[in-house]
Amino acid sequence: MEKAVHGSVVAQLMRDFGVPNGGVTYNPPIDVLGSLAHYQPNGEGKPSAPDIAIYPGLTIIPMPPIPDPPPQRRLSFRSPRLSRHLEIPAVDTSGRPHARIMCEIAVSQNYRDWNAKCSRWMQQQYVRCVFGVKIYRPKATRNENEQLDRCMIARLWTRQAAPGPGRHTAVAGQWNFGTLDYYIGVPTACTGPGLGNYQVNIPTQEVFWDPPIVGRAPSTDGYVITVPGGVAVPNFIIDLFQIQQVVLTNQIN
Repeated sequence: MEKAVHGSVVAQLMRDFGVPNGGVTYNPPIDVLGSLAHYQPNGEGKPSAPDIAIYPGLTIIPMPPIPDPPPQRRLSFRSPRLSRHLEIPAVDTSGRPHARIMCEIAVSQNYRDWNAKCSRWMQQQYVRCVFGVKIYRPKATRNENEQLDRCMIARLWTRQAAPGPGRHTAVAGQWNFGTLDYYIGVPTACTGPGLGNYQVNIPTQEVFWDPPIVGRAPSTDGYVITVPGGVAVPNFIIDLFQIQQVVLTNQIN
């Protein structure tokens, strides 16, 4: 049943991230895709996949050309395998422009590994933010609807300025949104939809970050993100009460 919890949260988030497409389902400006392999940041070409990857549509930022392969050695009967993990602009393992937003949902995965993976994605400069949800095991107590209580935490990593010289990423927010507070065990205030304290807002423009390349590096001086006209709203909005309810509905009660 934990797979049902994980899968249902993934499905809800994919719907949430698709809202700015305004109902466009073919060639939308924003592609919300599943667990597609990318290169692990600083992982020497090792593959790694998020639960959800949010990309600019290929009509907005098309696939870059495949670079020429390195010279083939003499007496070699096999073409050298080309890894594109150092390519600028960055691509995933299929050669598609790198996803700009990553989502990681942990149910059986422990907090430490989940948090580390979320943080690691931010080492790739083309990842503009990471949204993560950690869902803990059900408690023995029940809520007013006779569902087992559960603790849940959400975190958002962004490119905003962070304390310390040279640091440009930060955890922009953490939300304790289960039926019970993870730290003190009392009921949370996440009791209905549309509560400002339990909504996560992510600017849609982050998906279209694509500065010019100067000297094999993105040049951000004076760069302004261009948002295509088909984007219906300025923010992705994730209502954490809805995520909470999806978990409670799909768990074994």
